[in-house]
Amino acid sequence: MEAEERREAIKILLSKSSQPVVARTLANTFHVSRQVIVGDIALLRASGEDILSTPKGYLLGEATSEGVMVQLVFNHTPEETKEELFTIVDNGGEVIDVLVEHPIYGMIKGNLNISNRMEAEEFVKQVSAHDIPLLSNLTEGIHSHTIRAKTPELLKRIEDELRRKNFLYN
Repeated sequence: MEAEERREAIKILLSKSSQPVVARTLANTFHVSRQVIVGDIALLRASGEDILSTPKGYLLGEATSEGVMVQLVFNHTPEETKEELFTIVDNGGEVIDVLVEHPIYGMIKGNLNISNRMEAEEFVKQVSAHDIPLLSNLTEGIHSHTIRAKTPELLKRIEDELRRKNFLYN
């Protein structure tokens, strides 16, 4: 299979998947290395494809566009991250991303797409297992999340609960 055909097949596979697809799965499917897939994804993005890279794999951007969204600013310690994520998902929300404003690099964004406790647990576990600092460590705990929920009422409930727990930046 030629590289161009493989990239087209990757787009088709991602468009048919409602769940993220990990690079290893794509590599096995197309009998290439994981690094070749990473390069293919970079080329697809450069050509205008809206492919999201999440901790759970690759998604087409339009596959995640349901509901209403808000961006909230947070300030808390790294130890409170799991409780922050649980508060959002337990109240019907999904954490789309994390953003920090770096003094040199500007806005830094990490895609998360965490929608339940299991995914939140896995994220915290991966951070700990790899001894990777959170992006919010760069900004002394101040960071933003884009949060999606099915209704404005759910977003309000999430925001109220986060405010009650003093997770939001004042």
